[in-house]
Amino acid sequence: MKKESAGEKSAKDVYEELSTKGEYKVVHIDIAVIKTIIDIAIDDEKYLNYLLEQKTRNFRIIYRDYYTILRELCDALIRLNGIKISNHQGCFAYICTKFPELKLEWNLLEKIRKTRNLNIYEGKDILEQDWKEIEEKLKLYISIIKGEANQRLKNVKNKTR
Repeated sequence: MKKESAGEKSAKDVYEELSTKGEYKVVHIDIAVIKTIIDIAIDDEKYLNYLLEQKTRNFRIIYRDYYTILRELCDALIRLNGIKISNHQGCFAYICTKFPELKLEWNLLEKIRKTRNLNIYEGKDILEQDWKEIEEKLKLYISIIKGEANQRLKNVKNKTR
């Protein structure tokens, strides 16, 4: 993990701060809800892959929707730990802190989140170049999170039988 720039918080710092504030909520592990979240994310990913193959593409929509898929899969993974948080930064901080074996880069997750937020809240456009900078890693992260969530979902199902 890269050293944070001056003023930037690490995943652990964000996690600890939000934990102290009580932002992480303990929730019942609802297998049906978690499976639905994963299934919808997978379906959305398939459609976005189709959009990427089209002649005319809107990279703002593609970037934002891939971000949403990543966040939803992270949410599903966190729910499998019996935790929920609505704060996106907190969601990624939890994943980086509690699942270090996944080797996700906090700084990249922050870059993607900030780019998406600048678009949503300040109207900054997202261009093809912005997408190309993160496409490979974002797709890899989605694959990693999806695999981990599905494996843990299978383990939870087996324990409840």
